[in-house]
This record gives sequence, structure tokens and C-alpha cells, in this order.
Amino acid sequence: GIDMDLNKETIDRVAELAAALTPPSDIAALLGIPADMLKAELADRLSPLRAAYLKAKAETALMLRRQEIDFARVGSPFAVQLTETYLRDMTADEDY
Repeated sequence: GIDMDLNKETIDRVAELAAALTPPSDIAALLGIPADMLKAELADRLSPLRAAYLKAKAETALMLRRQEIDFARVGSPFAVQLTETYLRDMTADEDY
């Protein structure tokens, strides 16, 4: 098979698209990479591409959570519901 070119430019572009919450299949299409190859790289726990993808996704998720918490503080019932969901998800992930 073809090896993915994991240069800084590719990793930065994947991170940029992940920050925009772009699904891996769309990232692959936009970059001209076979989707199965990109997904295999994202599944590799030691991959620098995976680390960049997850970090960028988490940064956007953090920004969105902060925005919802601000909306909850000013009394948005929907934002309160969302932040309660975030809290449940956070607690569920605390399996240490």
C-alpha cells in the first residue's frame, strides 16, 4: 500500500480540519488521502497525526463547552441541559 506522508504540513492541515469538527472521511477527501489509510493512522495510538487530530478536536470541544457554560450562567435552559450532559460525560470518562 501507499504510505501516508506524515509531514508537518499534512499534520497541520488535518489538525485545522479537525478543529472545524470535520469527519475523518471528509478530511481524507479534502486532502486526497484514502479514507481507510487516514482512519488507520488515526487508530494508531502512537501516531503524531492522531495526537494532533485529537488535540484540535478537544480544543474546539472546550471552546463550545465554555460558550454553553456562559449561556447557562445567564439562564438559558437549553444550555443548562447541555452542560449537565457535559458533566455526565466527564464523570463517565473518569474511570481511573
